[in-house]
Amino acid sequence: MLFAKYKDILICSAILLLFTVFAFTNLGNLESPQSGFEGTHRESTIIDFGTYVDMQRFQFMAGAEYGQRFDLEFSYDGENWSERYSFRTVAVFAWHSQEFPVRTRFVRLITRQIYMLEMGFRDINGDLIPIASVEGGGAPLFDEQNLVPVRRLDHMHSTFFDEIFYPRTAYEFIHGRNVYEWTHPPLGKVLISWGIEIFGMTPFGWRIMNVLSGILALIPLYALGKAMFKSSFWAGSSTFLFAFDFMHFVQSRISTLDSFVLLFIVAMYYFMYKHTQTNFLRDSLAKTLLPLFFSGLFMGLAVATKWSGGFGAPGLAVIFFATIIKRYYEYKANPEINRDFSKKIIITLASSVGFFIVIPAIIYILSYIPFYATGSLYPELGFFAAIVQNQIDMINFHLHLDATHPFSSPWWEWLINWRPMMFFDYIPAKGITQNISTFGNPLVWWGGLLALAYTLYRAIKKDAIAAFLLIGYLSLFVPWLFASRLSFIYYYYPNVAFLALMIAYGVKTAGLFDKIRLNRRWTAAAFAGISFALFLLFYPVISGIPISADYVETWLRWPFMREWVLFVY
Repeated sequence: MLFAKYKDILICSAILLLFTVFAFTNLGNLESPQSGFEGTHRESTIIDFGTYVDMQRFQFMAGAEYGQRFDLEFSYDGENWSERYSFRTVAVFAWHSQEFPVRTRFVRLITRQIYMLEMGFRDINGDLIPIASVEGGGAPLFDEQNLVPVRRLDHMHSTFFDEIFYPRTAYEFIHGRNVYEWTHPPLGKVLISWGIEIFGMTPFGWRIMNVLSGILALIPLYALGKAMFKSSFWAGSSTFLFAFDFMHFVQSRISTLDSFVLLFIVAMYYFMYKHTQTNFLRDSLAKTLLPLFFSGLFMGLAVATKWSGGFGAPGLAVIFFATIIKRYYEYKANPEINRDFSKKIIITLASSVGFFIVIPAIIYILSYIPFYATGSLYPELGFFAAIVQNQIDMINFHLHLDATHPFSSPWWEWLINWRPMMFFDYIPAKGITQNISTFGNPLVWWGGLLALAYTLYRAIKKDAIAAFLLIGYLSLFVPWLFASRLSFIYYYYPNVAFLALMIAYGVKTAGLFDKIRLNRRWTAAAFAGISFALFLLFYPVISGIPISADYVETWLRWPFMREWVLFVY
């Protein structure tokens, strides 16, 4: 009886715990250089090793500026200097490494408007060279030498992929610096800044909020499955499939905006479904309105994070008005029971204007406070005028973006899981590869296509659950059919949550399983088990851990998946 009472909590918690263990493993360092040096043009710093050293390479961690430039000179005596060598950063909050063999005692750093956090020099054995003294304003570059990593570049130490945009902008919000990323609304970057405030400008700090959102998204997904299927088993089955989809794992561990959008989309659809299950005949008006309030609240959070979060809004509208029509027919069948029907409908419609327009607008506007407080963009405009101008600039940016990318892909390739997106790629040693790619668990994505076809069939047969799932899926997917700009496979990420629910729905209800005498629950359990086995098989290339190239060649080079062959390592 105790298990039955708390069964949903136990099942959902078990899935969350297992996912959490994987999500936090090797997420990123908790320590990273914090003190920095902003050098003005031609500012000079002299580093003295105290004796002659054979330097083999030097490392430096860039701060929140892109394309920083500096020069180095070398000397035996501190008086006569070698020719000047120029260097340039290529990322932000990331370690750079430069092979530069030279015998010297002194190094002179000459800045050209840089912002760096730390610098280190290594000898021919790879050991960090101790520094005897530093003369000049660049002394903060050598105050955290214990944090200089042995390797050149690793996601454990540095930003990767689009982390050069969002954590940087979150950092700029905190410190009132010039805002770099303005092509998406500010809320996601505000959320990232909370993690940085707590854990510092470290890889763990700028990723922690994304991991938490990826974990938390499983709760409304489980709740939606339970509300639909009236079964803890099927709710757990769909949640497990999504939790260990490759893309959910990867997107939850990178500091971008997508895991936040996913959380808010799943939550807004969960509450809309709860609203559809209320009834004027048996429920108070307040009980029917409360889910609508939360649905609108989460929709507002989604849109304030990324405009694509608003793609789910038309689906919510279709479901909402279909529910209004359903209640009208309920009233026509029972007019004597519900004499206040017209009043309740008017209040519901009026409240929805507040829930889905006013509240999201307030959230959207409030999200701009940290953005505007930096004073870096639109300083000549007032608060509201700056918001309006930013919307115009964002529209122009996305409509007129003319760019190419080796990993871009059209919408039809997403459906068949054809072209992964490489986020990080490194060869730490001969025969070893280390990378992070985002793509789908083939069992979930390909099985999801079959489930999608079945869900469409059931929706045509007027099954309410199938219709709800199909509307949610299409609302998020159809806008991308008309997108002319560059697109990538991870744009499909929110749809995968609906695919997981469709798979559970299909196995639970399809008559085929009765005809071939397959036990539905054993089939679902086997499906989940195989998907988890695939997760473990591909774990090295979605987590960034070093792995033998032979392993990738032997186990992950699937000959009938040509794009995976090209891009998985």
